[in-house]
Amino acid sequence: MPAATIAESLGRLPSGNVTNVTVNLLEPGKMYGDRINQLDFRFAKMLRFGGTRTMVSLDLYNILNSNPVLTYNNTYAGPNGTWLQPNSILNGRLARISAEFTW
Repeated sequence: MPAATIAESLGRLPSGNVTNVTVNLLEPGKMYGDRINQLDFRFAKMLRFGGTRTMVSLDLYNILNSNPVLTYNNTYAGPNGTWLQPNSILNGRLARISAEFTW
């Protein structure tokens, strides 16, 4: 909000020679986004061949494929602005196959 607008209600200019002033539109701690629930699994099997060991595994991330918003745009720029527009969401379902060899 411009400092001149604040000066009208204060009867003086804001301290520090600032040109803009940040004003909370909502009381802090009153508005939250969706809860983040992510379910990950790992299936692994140890295989032994002579003096070597091999661990083969399958990792599954975000099995339920939920997509809650992680970050929002918190800047209010008027009624047609991008306030509360999602900036990022939880990554989609992912699978990874890996093997570890020990000798």
